Amino acid sequence: MGCLFALVLPGLMFAAPKAQDQAPATTKTEEAKIEPFDPLIPQQFAFDKKHQLFCAVNNVSNAIDILRYEDGEVKLINRYNIDVFQKRHDVDFIYRPQSVAIYGDHIVVLASNRDSCFLSVLDIEGTEVSKYKFGGKATAFSYDPGAKELYIAGQNTLGGYDIIALSTADGISKIIFEDAASFHYQRPKKSEEIAEKDPWGAGMAAVAMSVVFLGLLILYLVFKQIGSTLLGMQVKRAKTAAERASATSGSPVVKVATPDQVSGEEFAAIAATIYMYTNELHDEENTVLTINKVMKNYSPWSSKIYGLNNSLHKR
Repeated sequence: MGCLFALVLPGLMFAAPKAQDQAPATTKTEEAKIEPFDPLIPQQFAFDKKHQLFCAVNNVSNAIDILRYEDGEVKLINRYNIDVFQKRHDVDFIYRPQSVAIYGDHIVVLASNRDSCFLSVLDIEGTEVSKYKFGGKATAFSYDPGAKELYIAGQNTLGGYDIIALSTADGISKIIFEDAASFHYQRPKKSEEIAEKDPWGAGMAAVAMSVVFLGLLILYLVFKQIGSTLLGMQVKRAKTAAERASATSGSPVVKVATPDQVSGEEFAAIAATIYMYTNELHDEENTVLTINKVMKNYSPWSSKIYGLNNSLHKR
């Protein structure tokens, strides 16, 4: 890493553009209109050419590493710890670094957990100057030196977005949180979008009924096709059996009719024949009674007059 910075950082500091690459000279009025581009996106790295300073988000140690190029090598001059996470069970409430930037002589760090954030302002050596905590889960910030405002943006738990504009009229180290302008946008739910486009529910009802009837139509066509296929297979088997029988016995081939060619009378005759045939298969039984009356001899063991409670009935 030291070799990489030894090659890159001196080039950033001392390299001069070639004549053909030099941009045309601009007047002071044009230079005043140009503002530095600071995108509102999370930044894992920041570099300052003036101080030859490099800041990086260290997700392993949960900190911000501040490095400087000195005497031909890169040195770690400070490490700003975001939060301690060893031996902790409240993982959702541990602050994690989200973005880092260098503005002038100050380093700005944004960190957040599940539902809160803090913004720290460090000096160029990495010492904390000020720290501000606020609600929400912010992930990025941007600084506009012309408007002297710092913008913080993030996504809230309701699926929307939150943007906070902080005043830096007294400098980046003295951010004013009182009366900060905030903008909240909540993405509408799918049910709300449907209710807005179809307040009476006619479209939803039409879609639901169309799906149901379409499903029934598909089932009807599928079962009809399956029935036709099975009937065709049965007719084919019957034709094959008739051809084999005629080839064996030498009799003419019996023409097998399809279900569409059979009339209702023929179906009734076939059903009556099958009914009579099944009744003839049942055995004939003689209705002879085989119940005989059996006489039993008198036995005192079953007589009630020898009960144990006869004394109760005596008068």
